Amino acid sequence: MKQTSRAILAIALTLAAAAPISCPAQAAPVAESAKAPGVLTRPELEQLIPPSVYFQGQSATVQVRNSGGVRFPGGAIAFAVKVDTGGYSTSVQERYQDYLITETALQLGEGAAAKTLVPGAYGIGFLAGGLVVMDLGGHTLFTVPAPADAALRRPSPLQVLAHGAGFRLYSGRSYVAFAAAP
Repeated sequence: MKQTSRAILAIALTLAAAAPISCPAQAAPVAESAKAPGVLTRPELEQLIPPSVYFQGQSATVQVRNSGGVRFPGGAIAFAVKVDTGGYSTSVQERYQDYLITETALQLGEGAAAKTLVPGAYGIGFLAGGLVVMDLGGHTLFTVPAPADAALRRPSPLQVLAHGAGFRLYSGRSYVAFAAAP
């Protein structure tokens, strides 16, 4: 009787060891066709955007519904997301509204006012004087003009739209043109 129980136990353990182990995936993979250059889809953004971001000594949650991004030729990605800045002082909240991450250098703005931004993570905010770009310590790197687009049909708190050979990052009707830096 003991030998039969041991044999059954040995068979059960062998079968259990041979069974495939299933682990839940972090997120469903994006279809290869969706990895084409252009504005990122909502599912792509949901996979990329972290639940919280770091800026000036604190972490803050983000609003994935208010986000936008781009995949450039070659696969590099840039995206921006609205940040919940409730834990920050009023002076920081006035300037820090969004978070920008880019894997490639960007040209922000147009014409003589355009600035180049190296790959990295940044705090940004749309102010009366334009878009302010800050490093993670809260130090202002530069500001570029952010004109209003009166023709925009459906303004939202934050979005990215294709425009000509580049893109526009919108906050309401205010926007900054951007493209991969030459």
